[in-house]
Amino acid sequence: MQEGHATLDSVRAVLNTGFGLVDDARYAMWGYSGGSIASEWAAELQVQYAPELSFAGAALDGLVPNLTSVLNNSSGKRWSGLFPAALLGFTRQDAEAREYLLSQLKPSGPYNSTGLLAAENMTIEEAFAVYANQSVCEYFIDGLASLHAPILQRLLDTNGVVGFLGAPQMPLHIYKAVHDEITPVEDTDELVARYCDVGANIMLDRNSIGGHLAEETNGDAKAIQWLQSVLNGTYGHTGCTIQNVTWNGMESTQ
Repeated sequence: MQEGHATLDSVRAVLNTGFGLVDDARYAMWGYSGGSIASEWAAELQVQYAPELSFAGAALDGLVPNLTSVLNNSSGKRWSGLFPAALLGFTRQDAEAREYLLSQLKPSGPYNSTGLLAAENMTIEEAFAVYANQSVCEYFIDGLASLHAPILQRLLDTNGVVGFLGAPQMPLHIYKAVHDEITPVEDTDELVARYCDVGANIMLDRNSIGGHLAEETNGDAKAIQWLQSVLNGTYGHTGCTIQNVTWNGMESTQ
């Protein structure tokens, strides 16, 4: 949720400084994967936190609606580095949760506290390389069960599950690989269904080609077209449209 506030504050700052912007400048958000989390939180929070802002829309690529799903699906995979990076990042803002997390780390052995805490000084690319294919749950005394404690679940649910602060009032273009190996497409389907039930304006493209990383480029051309339409004022779509597409970044069929 913190990244949503930060995103809205950043937009406010840009608009307040001017930078040669005209008074009726149109603006939109576009985020992929972790960037989609920040953009989605910002879209949710805009009505209550920044009602003076009027976004033309938001494009959300590789949306991550539920971080717990990602963590449960990451240990032992090539993107296992997400696991320590996310846990250490979330608990940095909550001293009690951080204390619990540290108490659950093994003090010795091949998977010990020093090994996991090293992720605090790594970029996400470095974490991917260091922890690739590791069973990251092995760093914890009770394995995955250590992370199901209420003190951590409360933090993860509050900051890692989107869609509970109200439906975004701006048009959304969400594009997601059906075979996304990091964040299940079912989580996105569930979020979109919830928003559609309360009248949101959403275009969801479910891509049959590629996975999470490939979608970063596979969906770019279509996202740019969509952003151009909302920014130039020609976008006329209302309601919810959910479609299965085959999109490789060059051409598309529905």
